[in-house]
Amino acid sequence: MSDVDPNTQPSLSTREATQRVLRTDLAVGIGGAVLGYAEAGTALFDMLPVVVGVGLLTGVAVAVVEHDAVPGVYPEVAALAAFVVLVVAGAGLVALAGAPMTVVLAAALSGFGVGAVVNRVLYGVVFDVPAYRLTRVRERS
Repeated sequence: MSDVDPNTQPSLSTREATQRVLRTDLAVGIGGAVLGYAEAGTALFDMLPVVVGVGLLTGVAVAVVEHDAVPGVYPEVAALAAFVVLVVAGAGLVALAGAPMTVVLAAALSGFGVGAVVNRVLYGVVFDVPAYRLTRVRERS
């Protein structure tokens, strides 16, 4: 008699979960960066501070959530707080920029994509994907 329940699927291995995280996050990041560039075109280069600012905020926000950087706070609460800070900072950049809103929003979208890609390359290729993210992927599969 077997101890394995035939109705359950085996959990993903670390390698499979890492590959799934890399595929998903890189696709989202590259998609955001490309869509932002497609919307703004070469005007995006005039908005480089917005791209860099939103990219840095995105990378830091994702790292804070995935690394449980706020002790005693649920990661979901930290994610919500990081999202609110990101939106408020993005709104501030839109208000302060002297360009049309569509160009600034396209730059923010591109910055989000660049931040997501850089974060995932750093914590997926250079270093291991954080355990929190792997656990979340395994729960959803």
